Amino acid sequence: MKVIFYNVPNSKIKNFELMSFAEAVKLSHKIEHECRKEKEQFTSEFQVLGDNNKVYYRGTFEFGSYEFPNIYHKVKNMANRIKVDKQFQADKLYLLDQIEKLTPEKYKKEEKVDKFLAKVDKSQISKLKGWQRKSVYAIAVLGLTGSLVTGFTYVVQKDNYEKALADSGEELKQSQELIAIYESALMGDKNEMFAKLEQLDKKKLTDNQVQILFLEYINNNKFQKAVELFDGDHIQAETMIMSSTLPKKTKREKIAAFNEIYPTNEARYDLAYLDGDWKLMLNIQNVRMNVKRSEMKTYALLKLGKIDEAKLELNNNNSDELSKKITKYEVITAEIKTLEEKYKVMVNERKINEANQLAKQITDKRKELQSL
Repeated sequence: MKVIFYNVPNSKIKNFELMSFAEAVKLSHKIEHECRKEKEQFTSEFQVLGDNNKVYYRGTFEFGSYEFPNIYHKVKNMANRIKVDKQFQADKLYLLDQIEKLTPEKYKKEEKVDKFLAKVDKSQISKLKGWQRKSVYAIAVLGLTGSLVTGFTYVVQKDNYEKALADSGEELKQSQELIAIYESALMGDKNEMFAKLEQLDKKKLTDNQVQILFLEYINNNKFQKAVELFDGDHIQAETMIMSSTLPKKTKREKIAAFNEIYPTNEARYDLAYLDGDWKLMLNIQNVRMNVKRSEMKTYALLKLGKIDEAKLELNNNNSDELSKKITKYEVITAEIKTLEEKYKVMVNERKINEANQLAKQITDKRKELQSL
């Protein structure tokens, strides 16, 4: 099982870095507790992948929210809560079995944290009047979190409190409705979810909801609607396709079709990368760069043997994976050079068997270089 985090608005986690499930649990645990200590909060999307990049779980993790100590607890909680059709039951059981095997025991420990009171400034509570303190604790009992709690901590008027509580009840109801919609979608009824999301004000959609609608439009070739999600920014829309988890073949087909309607240098750049046409890719100018495209450029330079340029571009994305590839490329290149020198010596000395063995080693090393 592998995990990939993406759409991360924080430098604590690298976007699109594939890691083992155990590593992801440790990292999410570490960052969650750092965020709690620093009173920081941000949301990241993540996927749990199996063999052949099959997606077993897709969701979000709200770091610093006190919701879960790490992704093991999030995945386990959601997987146990959501009902699935019989045809997906085996996948669900396999997922639960694997995360149990792969998660170190010390990260499985349940924590008992009052999510509301953990965020409340205790010194401020002590200054409240008796009825105000009771109000704060009443809210804690209700278990309202996030935006539902905002504004309740320092209530100064009882009428305001009651009104806020009524408003929060409505927000909680709406949240529960959305959760029900998502759960029905996981059971195969996606039409209701898409219809509901389309009815919402575009400005009020979360990043995750935008992505859900976006992929639905892209999968059905509704490119105009996809672009409308980004206020007509077709470059951003195409970039989203490239950054999606669609299979490579499907991704290429969608970008090519999208480019027919909304032609851009970005689409040409991405298509050249997907086709492995490194020279064409690097010759395309005026491309809106991001971390992903910088990584693509680094890789293209590596494949063309332009190591110094690849190293320079690496400064714009700091990819550990590409850094390792560049180092490996240099090591293999040096090994090939040494083998070729030995080969010339063996040929000059007419040591045919030794020369043939070296020739095979050189061929194998070149294949290894090509596979990077």
